[in-house]
Amino acid sequence: MRIARLVLPPLFIFLLVAVIATPGLAQAQGEIAVLSSSHENRFPEEIVFRLEAESPAKIEKITLFYRIMGEGTSAYAYPDFTPSQKVKVEYALKSNTQQTYLPPGTEIGYYWLVEDAAGHRLQTKEIIFTYDDIRFTWKKATRDGVTLYWYSFGESFIQELLNEAVAGLERLSAEAGVSYIIPMKIFIYDSKRDMDPALPQKSETYTQQTVTLGVRLTSEIMLLLGNHPEVKETIVHELSHMVIHQLAEGPFGDLPAWLDEGLAMYAEGALPERYLSTLNSAIRRDELISVRSLSSYSGDPSQVTIFYAESWSIVKYLLDTYGREKMSELLKVFKEGSRYDDALQKIYGFDMDGLDAQWRLSLGLKPRPSPQPTAERRTMPTLVPFGAEPQSQPTSPPSTPTTAGSGGGSSAVIWYWLVGGSSLVAVILALVALTLTRRRRA
Repeated sequence: MRIARLVLPPLFIFLLVAVIATPGLAQAQGEIAVLSSSHENRFPEEIVFRLEAESPAKIEKITLFYRIMGEGTSAYAYPDFTPSQKVKVEYALKSNTQQTYLPPGTEIGYYWLVEDAAGHRLQTKEIIFTYDDIRFTWKKATRDGVTLYWYSFGESFIQELLNEAVAGLERLSAEAGVSYIIPMKIFIYDSKRDMDPALPQKSETYTQQTVTLGVRLTSEIMLLLGNHPEVKETIVHELSHMVIHQLAEGPFGDLPAWLDEGLAMYAEGALPERYLSTLNSAIRRDELISVRSLSSYSGDPSQVTIFYAESWSIVKYLLDTYGREKMSELLKVFKEGSRYDDALQKIYGFDMDGLDAQWRLSLGLKPRPSPQPTAERRTMPTLVPFGAEPQSQPTSPPSTPTTAGSGGGSSAVIWYWLVGGSSLVAVILALVALTLTRRRRA
């Protein structure tokens, strides 16, 4: 995320409630009849599903099954109703809350299961529809599996963006061995005011103070702020993320941040001057962040520029030294669920510390001192409070132990002797006292 060949009918049609006819269901199984089934798009708040059914026996249970197409997400819901021979139900699926978010362009499939007191069951046919941003009448332009949707920009500007997007993807494929397999949708908004309601829900303060230039919401859908000066760079950057995640996102975790962002920066072409200047300055002062530390995103705003610059530099080193085939193999290994160090070791023969050393040598710097194992790493396990959800841990320990980590280990040892050790001593003393008491009594 950067901050600061499906033929669709005209999207304005979705302003209307989509009433789905279900011919043949009225006599299905000879008992339960579905009189109507429909869905209503209330973007960006919710989707309302409605059903009307009747049966000679009392209808006692109705279940709505729905799934997000392409993402493999399925769910079901039980709408509230009073059991009767004829019922009307509706269920509102919230589409932009802290728990649930559906981006515009999402394809959704759903069907109903109706059950009555006589034991009859009726399942309707699945309906598939697109959850669109119905506030605007969208136009579209498609090339090579990339579709841009817009509502007021000139067509010449859209063609420039499309050219830039396709060129970036071709560069990513030719130089990094990375190509996409799933068609991608990009919704281009004219202003922050138009785009904000379509973004995942954030606090009011965050929304007011932050401008989102573009964001990859799924491996198929992106939102883009079209009126920003960096729109061309942003569309290439975010498209690269979409391609990378299509190929490498596995069930067990994400890519290291330096690889994800480095490939996206690489796809943009030459490194912008402000990034290059920051990188060269860090090299001269020997103040580069380690590869291991770059595996996750820093919360320090002052490190944003050097983070992107170093990520680009590391990816460029791997591609220049080992080629695109190795990079393609690395992404495949990550998709299988390998840990960061294991994946690098398997493809290149070194882990993140080894990569860091070789990359530094290529820049004219000496490798960092090898990290020394500490007592707490050998003896102290990671403890999770009882009843708490386990927190995600780094794939590997930091390359350099910190003072806080060392102090934590010492405190744990002291606590052991104060609590566990003293308890053991108390037990021994109690046994000695009991023995002496028994001897005295004897």
